[in-house]
Formats: sequence, C-alpha cells, structure tokens
Amino acid sequence: MRAGAELGMLPHGAKISGGILLVHPYFLGHGKVPSEDRDPVMAENVVKMWRVVRPGTTGVDDPWINPLVAGAPSMEALACGRVLMCLAETDVCRNRGRAYCEGLRASGWAGEVEVLEVAGQGHCFHLGNFACDDAVRQDEVISRFLNLSKIYAAALRS
Repeated sequence: MRAGAELGMLPHGAKISGGILLVHPYFLGHGKVPSEDRDPVMAENVVKMWRVVRPGTTGVDDPWINPLVAGAPSMEALACGRVLMCLAETDVCRNRGRAYCEGLRASGWAGEVEVLEVAGQGHCFHLGNFACDDAVRQDEVISRFLNLSKIYAAALRS
C-alpha cells in the first residue's frame, strides 16, 4: 500500500510489477464472521496473538490487521497488477480473506484477483503436512501464479 501511495516518488523512475501472494492471511476485525464460529477458542487466540505481534495496536480494527476498516489506506492504490489469495475451508480467518478480495475488487483497483480455497483444510495445513495432495496442489497454483508474475513483469518492461 505504501509503495502505491509513493509510486511517483520511487528513485530513478522505478516501478513495481508482479503480484501479491497471500497464503492463509491473518486479518481481523470487529463483528463476527461465520468462519470464526468454527473454532471460537482459536478465533480468540488469534486476537490475543495480535496483541503480541503489535503491542501498540488499537485492537482488531487497527489498519495493520484490518485493511477494510474506515481510515485504512485505499486499496485502490495497491501497487501491483495481480493478487493470489490462498484460503483453507476450515480456517477461522477464511471469511476475512474473502472479504479482503471483495474489498479489493470493489475499491476500484484495476488488477486481477485469483482465489484458491482448499476444501476440508485449516489454517496453514501445508506446514504440518507439506506432501499431502492438497498442499502439493496449493504449491502448484502458487508456482503458476509466480511464474505468470514473472511473465507479467517482463511484458511491462518491454
């Protein structure tokens, strides 16, 4: 977001190309979302963890953790052309990841959003079992996205 806001001020006319990859993102906010009801204890622990990650936080509607809160930087200024959002069906943060994608699309941002949601899996499942079929499939989608980002960046340089 900062790069988008300062794009005109990057040295030597540098431009940012490529995309953003979000794997099981950790967004919060006031007001419950359905995925948080799957595991209320985990949902509360996620809130507690945020206070450790950012001790000076204003809470779950801090723009650092809730990009959709009033007063957060406009998502329209995102300085890339593509976003891949990887979600897991049973992750307590799943609905907030979906809301991020919807907010990005509604912001007027001109890029493309792709969503991969893995059925039956929870937050960061791939770290505990990186060789399972779902983790391998997620890695394949990520690899394709990264390779297409290279092609996209090369086309912008031409």
